[in-house]
Amino acid sequence: MLLRADVFSALAVTVGFGLTIHAGADVRSASSSDETSSHAVSFADQIAPILEARCSECHSAESSELGLRLDSYEGVMAGSDYGTVVEAGDPDGSLLIEMIESGDMPEDGDPVPADEIELIRTWIAEGAENN
Repeated sequence: MLLRADVFSALAVTVGFGLTIHAGADVRSASSSDETSSHAVSFADQIAPILEARCSECHSAESSELGLRLDSYEGVMAGSDYGTVVEAGDPDGSLLIEMIESGDMPEDGDPVPADEIELIRTWIAEGAENN
């Protein structure tokens, strides 16, 4: 009878230890994803370089087709002769996303890669801040 109690105790300790480790892994995993989502996309560091490389040839102070300037935050948010191109918080309602996802822009040159489009989408979804 004592042997069964010892086996049961050893088993209970092992199972309890396993649950503790498993719960700890879940907590670490949750905090890692919280840290990732808390880092806002930076206009200055991440978005402006994409727009400079892919859009400024046609949409800058030197050449602002349709009145759209994508060489500054103020220009991006001012939009074009036809209205806004970025709807802060709404990437699906933003003409900028529509034009680059469809491949209509840039007219000349390679299409914007998916990872850069996703970064722009995220920036817009986060509120399109000047950060």
